[in-house]
Formats: sequence, C-alpha cells, structure tokens
Amino acid sequence: MSLVKDDCDMLMKSKEQPDSSLNDEDDRGRSWTPRGVVLKKGPWTSAEDAILVEYVKKHGEGNWNAVQKHSGLARCGKSCRLRWANHLRPSLKKGVFTKEEEQMIIQMHAKMGNKWARMASFVEDYV
Repeated sequence: MSLVKDDCDMLMKSKEQPDSSLNDEDDRGRSWTPRGVVLKKGPWTSAEDAILVEYVKKHGEGNWNAVQKHSGLARCGKSCRLRWANHLRPSLKKGVFTKEEEQMIIQMHAKMGNKWARMASFVEDYV
C-alpha cells in the first residue's frame, strides 16, 4: 500500500513542477532544435531581414532549412520561408488593388464564390 502512495506522490510532484529538461522552450521565447541549436522566436529585426535577403540573393529560394546552417541566422526554415514570402520578396505588392484588379476579383468572386486561394493565383504577388 505504501508503494502506491509513494507513486501517487511522485506523480503529483511531477505534474506540479515539470522537468525543465523535457521542455523545448525557455522563458525568453527561444527553442532548441534536436541538434541543440537555439532558435529565436518573435519579431524579426532589420539585421535578420538583411541576412535573409543576402542569403536568398546568393543561393536562391528553396531549401529553407539550409538557411540556418549556411547564414548563421537563428531561425527555423519555416520562419525564413514565411518571412521571405510574406514580407521580403521583391516582387511582393502590398497596399490597395488597382481598379482593374478589384474588378477582376469581384468577377471571380461572382463565378467561384469564396475560393480565395484559387482566386489569389490570378492576382499575383499580393499577400
């Protein structure tokens, strides 16, 4: 009977204070890869943007997981890909649609309904 009580006590303690070695994120919003590399989370800095832009100019788009290895940028591949696609890509247009683009979107919506991803393929380079 004592063994069962000790096991329950141990389980309760482990639930109250989780083992930090099992946690893959620290209190500063950083996380570790399986290789032990610390990855940064949160807002991007202009210096990180510049590193990513230079990397893409030199190596091109694709193989985003290699960015960390080759550029020293402490971000995961997915974060780099999304930053490039949604913020840094030179051909990216942000802002208002032209009258022609707006009219085309209205016409496509009338034909396709709420198929926004499909319509986006016709209106290129917008986020």
